[in-house]
Amino acid sequence: MSLKTLSAVALTAVAALALSGCSGGTAAPAPGESFDPDSSAEITFAWWGNDDRAARFEQAIAAFNEEYPNITVVRNFNAWGDYWTARNTEAAGRSLPDAVMIDAGYLGEYASKNLLADLNPYRGGVLPLDGVSDAVLGAGTVKDKLLSVPLGTNAYSLMYNKDILDELGVPYPTDTMTWEEMDDFILQVNKAGGATDPRIYGSEDYTGGFVGFIYAMMQRGNEVFDADGKAAFTEQDVVDYLETGKKLRDAGDFYPVERSVALAPKGGFLAGESAVWFNWSTTVLQGMTDAGTENIGMVQPPLDAGEKAHILAPHPSMMLSVAANSKQPQAAAALVNFLATSPKVAEIFGTSLGTPPTEAGQAAIDRQPADTVNLDYIASIQDELTASYPILPAGYGTIEAKWGELHEQMRYGEIDEKQFAQSLFSEMSMVLG
Repeated sequence: MSLKTLSAVALTAVAALALSGCSGGTAAPAPGESFDPDSSAEITFAWWGNDDRAARFEQAIAAFNEEYPNITVVRNFNAWGDYWTARNTEAAGRSLPDAVMIDAGYLGEYASKNLLADLNPYRGGVLPLDGVSDAVLGAGTVKDKLLSVPLGTNAYSLMYNKDILDELGVPYPTDTMTWEEMDDFILQVNKAGGATDPRIYGSEDYTGGFVGFIYAMMQRGNEVFDADGKAAFTEQDVVDYLETGKKLRDAGDFYPVERSVALAPKGGFLAGESAVWFNWSTTVLQGMTDAGTENIGMVQPPLDAGEKAHILAPHPSMMLSVAANSKQPQAAAALVNFLATSPKVAEIFGTSLGTPPTEAGQAAIDRQPADTVNLDYIASIQDELTASYPILPAGYGTIEAKWGELHEQMRYGEIDEKQFAQSLFSEMSMVLG
């Protein structure tokens, strides 16, 4: 799914979340060091996805049962929207599946209602998570409790279409570019692509996604949300970020908003009409498929001169938790560990769940072109994946969707940067309190 589509669906799903009365409940059994191989357990496991993902999970669970033959895993999956409708209903009654797939946008909400088990007590037994870095696990840690384990990670990236740039004679972007150099690159592509049909642009407006703002704050060493889920940034921070693209925006040098709206949810890059795309690294397969070329490159997003070194926190593409209401937490934790760290699972899924969080998993993948670009990019920035992606508060999907809505209004000239920031904070005052 594209970021815009995910945001829209998240907005609907978050609005439907009703978790009143979820702070209590029966405590789960005390953690054990291991699962007794002579005992048996039946656990439920739910995820979102399509039939292809379901078929891959069937293979993964079969491999799990080779190691844990006495654990029966009852499987259930839904499409994204239906998945959260079902989980939110279960959450209200504290009847979540034993092992439950969680999105980063929902982790803060579920954590605040004490719906997920702290997995730290299992680390010495069934959940060693060998090879998973602290930076990756930090994305699932809330107030020192490990509540969710990433099955795969993304990293924010700048993708570029080599076919377009080769045809126009424009050099590829590099991983050392500043934002000023990025602007010059966009103008160079615009000039070279002015005579093509359809016309080729350098880029969509790069301030269009809230995730870009998150990374701008991180680059400056600033928090995005505090421990209570409140905004740790100001209206002026938002204005300053938006104004980084103001010069090109006012001059009409970004990909036209009218065309973006007409193509939604694809956008200029996926339509083969703009040269670069700021997005998560694992969306490179979508880029190749929709743009109709495997010649896609990937580098780090630009950085302003004089700022901190690149900070590219690994973003959890999908996470797996154990429900606080689980009666078989040892068995569920064993499944989480296997799915997150087994090279067999990585071989089955490739990078379709994100980049495997262990080097052994990454090495097990039979690389297709998209896997190669993604994994080579992750390897190139490995030493810089030192921060954890911030825990997103309850209602984050609403905020992200609002950013996209306001940004479209700004591109049409209906509001300016200051009005954008004021409206965003008005929305956050209702969503975050």
